[in-house]
Amino acid sequence: MQLKAPTQSELAYHGLRRDILECRLLPGSKVKMSYVCETYDISLGAAREALSRLTADGMTVMEAQKGFTVAAVSWTEYAQLTETRAEIEVSCLRKSIQHGDVEWESRVVAALHRLTRAQDGGHPQNQLGPSPAWIEAHTEFHRALVSACPNRFQLDLREALYIRSERYRYWSQALSLQLGERDVNDEHGMIAELAQSRDIEAATAAMEEHFTRTARDMLAAAASAGDGVPVLAGALSA
Repeated sequence: MQLKAPTQSELAYHGLRRDILECRLLPGSKVKMSYVCETYDISLGAAREALSRLTADGMTVMEAQKGFTVAAVSWTEYAQLTETRAEIEVSCLRKSIQHGDVEWESRVVAALHRLTRAQDGGHPQNQLGPSPAWIEAHTEFHRALVSACPNRFQLDLREALYIRSERYRYWSQALSLQLGERDVNDEHGMIAELAQSRDIEAATAAMEEHFTRTARDMLAAAASAGDGVPVLAGALSA
């Protein structure tokens, strides 16, 4: 079966989302239609469609008479986002464990193996934080864990929250925040093992702790950095 080629709008959407995630387009900066059209060689309609999708994802904001800007970020938003994301993730994981079959178990095993290999491969020289290969494998691992959840609305919401939270992973790298040492390989392995053994309460508790620990570490590092995070410093006391 021949795969359908991505549309102009889809190419622009993914390119702009990557630029926002990787901090090439900074929070609060304007995203001009002319820039999008010229950069991706697309029509005005395709550019507007791509930016509208990013607005639905929470990546951009559209204001009447002002056009599109990259959505702001704040540690207050991150704390609330993490709380909501953890609740949805735990609910999806609970249902996934209840309904998962052998195919689901195989997907989790394969995703964990890929993630472990990406972690063991280390980081490219002079690169801050996880490699793109690790980030992709990490995304697939968490997606695999919840993939047997039969509630598609919850999965769609989970995906949207995941995309928004990834901005803060990149921000922590861009701001060179010093996070605490932890063995994420061990954490991921434990979650996968508990899920496959159908220990719902232990698996969901481990998942919630996995999420909240990341948030605690990042918020603590941001608070310690103080003026070292000027873009977000004002939100720390909000």
